[in-house]
Amino acid sequence: MDPISTKPQGECNVSIKLGMGFGSDEHAYECYNEYATSIGFSVRKKYANKNRVQGYVTSTKFTCNKEGYRNIDKRDSIVKKHRKETRTGCLAHIIISHQSNGVFHITLFEDKHNYPLVDPTLSYLLPSQRKIKVVQAYELDLLDDSGIRLKASIEYAARQAGGQSFLGYTKRDHKNYLRDKRQESLKHGLDDDSLITNVFWVDAKMIRDFKMYEDVVSFDTPYRTNKEYRPLALFVGLNNHSEMIIFGAAVLFEESTESFEWIFNAFFKIMSADKPQTFMTD
Repeated sequence: MDPISTKPQGECNVSIKLGMGFGSDEHAYECYNEYATSIGFSVRKKYANKNRVQGYVTSTKFTCNKEGYRNIDKRDSIVKKHRKETRTGCLAHIIISHQSNGVFHITLFEDKHNYPLVDPTLSYLLPSQRKIKVVQAYELDLLDDSGIRLKASIEYAARQAGGQSFLGYTKRDHKNYLRDKRQESLKHGLDDDSLITNVFWVDAKMIRDFKMYEDVVSFDTPYRTNKEYRPLALFVGLNNHSEMIIFGAAVLFEESTESFEWIFNAFFKIMSADKPQTFMTD
């Protein structure tokens, strides 16, 4: 019944055919993604049906990532610059079904796309192909712990892999990995080693100046000149002579949502102030 023998878990090739068998749904995804890499498109999971009693996957649909169209957002009517539509309604997909012998077979396969595919040499930039492997994660942790900056770190990792195309992830993925790692350890301004990660300070003059010139506040984190490469954040305003004055400053562990929530709450609590009329930030 199966025209192609089931591949052992972890072993794939770049051909996909109707009736092909896999040891698991995860293995099917890996092989379909490898096939997508070879011809230049990205993959995403559309749905997975499960057995209600035992909970195992009975069928799954994997599609081209340009399948369908983005849902209409009610907020679009008030947005001046809309996001570019990236989906094209592409119908390329496979559906795999769980058989009684435990093997997943491809029961439906559509291989035609309705848009020009990416050059396979650039497939590593596509979403489903970008992945930081466990070994690479250990390497990134070591580079980060050694104080190597992001740009030098990504260049080193690319050289180790034999080039950017063999790295398997982008600079943004690298940055996001380190951000997520730090967010896990960021708790109440302390890291796992009980070291201070967020520091905010003001003095009496800053508080007095804010009371007088609080109408417009600018906030930004453009500076990373300290040894640990931490963002230096400044709350800045203008006095009646159009001179720049500082209302407060902070060294942040990272530019994360948690860090910004913490510093904004700390700032307005110390200043005993409501939100200013105008607040400018990047």
